[in-house]
Amino acid sequence: MSTFSSLIKVLTNPSHLRALLSFDKKGYLDDIGWFKAFDTRSPVDQGGNPIPWVTYSFIDFIKTRLTEEHSVFEFGSGNSTYFYAKYAGKVVSVEHDKAWFDKIEKSPDKPKNSELIFCELVRDGDYCRMPVKLNKKFDIVIVDGRDRVNCCKQAVEALTLNGVVVLDDSERDVYKEGVDFLVNQGFRHLLLSGISPGLFYRKSTSVFYKPDNCLGI
Repeated sequence: MSTFSSLIKVLTNPSHLRALLSFDKKGYLDDIGWFKAFDTRSPVDQGGNPIPWVTYSFIDFIKTRLTEEHSVFEFGSGNSTYFYAKYAGKVVSVEHDKAWFDKIEKSPDKPKNSELIFCELVRDGDYCRMPVKLNKKFDIVIVDGRDRVNCCKQAVEALTLNGVVVLDDSERDVYKEGVDFLVNQGFRHLLLSGISPGLFYRKSTSVFYKPDNCLGI
């Protein structure tokens, strides 16, 4: 169903319309800051604090499990960098968009425990291999940038022994190869679905983990 068709369906059902209009004053959407994210067109919580553009179910899951002992590598940067740096000990992000990289890198609010790396995007090139090229091991690798299938494949080599991989938008058919690869590597698949900041369609964020993992799953 198209967005227009969905809107018409809501507008022609008075009870649905009254329910939606009430959510900006009370209820789940207001509590999680969905309206603020919608108004600002950026992923923020009710207090305007930065959060990742992932499912709320994943945000609730990860923020209670991240600690200062964890190191995080993320493909893509932005509000997610601020969020992960708030809970983890170290966050390293690779960014392919130079203008966006400069904006985050030069921001006076950039977390001190974060590091940004610029890398031009070449499919199956240095971008997807960046965590391996750093010759470091990370507890959590977040795949939320470009070239995601190749990023999933390279992420395994950059993990600590108890590390996990996170893939956003894992419901998309275009990323199925990456999902299948991780499962075939022996990772269990935890699917966290629902809505995300400012967006009102179902999506999924997946956590791939093995026994005795760093998140205690």
